[in-house]
Amino acid sequence: MDKKFHTENRQKLSAHMAEGDAMLFFSGESARKTADEDFPFFTNRNFLYLTGIQQEGSTLLLHKKGEVVSERMFVSKPDFEREIWSGRRFSDADVNELSGIEAVEDIDNFNRILDALLSSQPAMTLWLCFDALASERSFDIEREFAKQIQGRHPHIVIKNSYPLLAAMRRIKSPEEIDAIRKAMQITDAGIRRLMRVAKPGMMEYELEAEFNLELAAHGQRRTAFPSIIAGGERIFYLHYTNPMSALADNELILSDVGAPYDEYCTDISRVFPANGRFSERQTQIYKVAYAANRAIMEQVRPGVAFQTLNPICRKVSFEGLKALGLLNDFTDIGKYVWHGAVHHVGLDTHDVGGYDQPLTENMVFTVDAGIYVREWGIGLRIEDNVRVTADGCENLSAAIPSTIEEIEALMARR
Repeated sequence: MDKKFHTENRQKLSAHMAEGDAMLFFSGESARKTADEDFPFFTNRNFLYLTGIQQEGSTLLLHKKGEVVSERMFVSKPDFEREIWSGRRFSDADVNELSGIEAVEDIDNFNRILDALLSSQPAMTLWLCFDALASERSFDIEREFAKQIQGRHPHIVIKNSYPLLAAMRRIKSPEEIDAIRKAMQITDAGIRRLMRVAKPGMMEYELEAEFNLELAAHGQRRTAFPSIIAGGERIFYLHYTNPMSALADNELILSDVGAPYDEYCTDISRVFPANGRFSERQTQIYKVAYAANRAIMEQVRPGVAFQTLNPICRKVSFEGLKALGLLNDFTDIGKYVWHGAVHHVGLDTHDVGGYDQPLTENMVFTVDAGIYVREWGIGLRIEDNVRVTADGCENLSAAIPSTIEEIEALMARR
């Protein structure tokens, strides 16, 4: 994304500010892993959406005075001695080029400057971005900072900007959709590679490495989320994280994977047989899940309630499973359909946005039909990403093989 994208996002957000209001956003800090090693730094997604800056220990300050909203970025300034150990830091010119923000301050001056601003008015509102899930974690920068501010400046009224950002991010701009399309092309290449190289006796982690190698060939060092590569009964663990088993001749292989591009994610699931041919029972279950997947897509259009999509998946799945003699009572569908079909996709794989508003043009979300039949030893899910259009939906992952015929034909060319 270029600085125009981030500048426009800040302008849209600041329209919600009243005279004298201030807003703060933090990039975040690296979390300690062990000894003197940290986990890789991952920029707060709302901060990234507003700035394009990926450097820990950075802070964005917006302040409205009159009709003008001033913007200041606080960062760790270049320091030759420290950069020897931790790598190059952004210069003022870098910050401006990435974010469009001209006023760049040393992060060491942040508390002094903020305290002066908060002390300058008898009453003032400070907006902080309280992530809806962060309170479940052991440390939350925004909530800890709010406690400090309330201690030092008890006259300050604190508001939450997170719902505003979530509403903005729910509808994707043309630039965002373009990034998701590019990420999908890489995901397509990765999944096709998995189908071409998979074979009985291969280890799950070897298949995972093949996906990572394809992403690297397209300039992506990381996946959109930890890949799930599972064979056989391991498919019944929805977030399978230990791909250390061998793939058997008659097993299905689940790949729940995604590539990012410019930090925008994809989330795609495909199931294919280790030996290249679906068995009769595998085919039967696959066709039920595929029918449910497509039935959901057929209902996607502006104005439709999100809450209607999951019941469609369950209804179609029930009808198919009943025809196979697996159940007769709809109240038992939960035995075979374990999870919802939809979640937003964007800067986060499970993106922000909520589900209380009806579908709106340029929302991007998953259509994920999963069926798990333990008594047959067959579990699978077919997951696509779709964009809501003016009169329906676009399957962004349509190019990725999804029918039994497409998958078997691709695997036959191994």
